[in-house]
Amino acid sequence: MVEILNNEKGPFQVLFGDDASADINVVVPIVFGVVIVLIIVAFVTILKSKGRSDMTEEERKADQELVDERMRKQAALAGEVYVPDRARQQEQEEIDEARRRWGRTKN
Repeated sequence: MVEILNNEKGPFQVLFGDDASADINVVVPIVFGVVIVLIIVAFVTILKSKGRSDMTEEERKADQELVDERMRKQAALAGEVYVPDRARQQEQEEIDEARRRWGRTKN
C-alpha cells in the first residue's frame, strides 16, 4: 500500500496502468451512477422485506416456551406464581394495540 501511495506515477496509474485516466469528468459520473444504483438496490430490498417481521405460529410457540421457562424461574425466585394464560392474554392485547396503532390488519 505504501508503494502505491509513494510512487511518482500516482496511485491511479499504478493500479490501472500508465494509460489510465483519472479525469474528473469521467470518474465523477461513474461514482455517481454506482451510488444511485446502490441506493435503488437498498430501497428495493427494504420494500421486499416489509411486513416479514411477524412471527409464524411455530416460532411464536417456541418463543413462548422459552419465555415461560424463564418467567417460571423468575417468579419462583420472587415467591410468586406465574400464570401463562394471563401472560398470553396480555401479549395478545399488546399485539392488537400495536397493529391498531400501525394500521395493520390481522393475518
